[in-house]
Amino acid sequence: MDMIEELIPQGNDRIVCVKVSKVLRENLYEMTRKYWVMKLERASKATHVLAIVDGVVKAVYIPEKWYHSKDKGKEHRLEFIGKEDHLSDYIGKSVKSFYGKSQNPVKYINM
Repeated sequence: MDMIEELIPQGNDRIVCVKVSKVLRENLYEMTRKYWVMKLERASKATHVLAIVDGVVKAVYIPEKWYHSKDKGKEHRLEFIGKEDHLSDYIGKSVKSFYGKSQNPVKYINM
């Protein structure tokens, strides 16, 4: 069985990892970018948002703007607009050691 390489944060990258479902309800970007319970001030400092499935980075986004959702019933949750970084070295890396036994779907690295 192949071992998945552990993610090592690069330089000054400030990372938000978000666990998304294995079942794609929408495209991966839409599942990653919205409805997170986070503080706007902290989220706005992120340089990268990683979509995590089964402890592995499936996609990397560079957030351009964070804001409170305008969707009914979700106003207390955050969304971001960003661009996918298809060439990121983080894709395919494991973040399991950062989560440990945590049930929280959001994890901050270098923040």
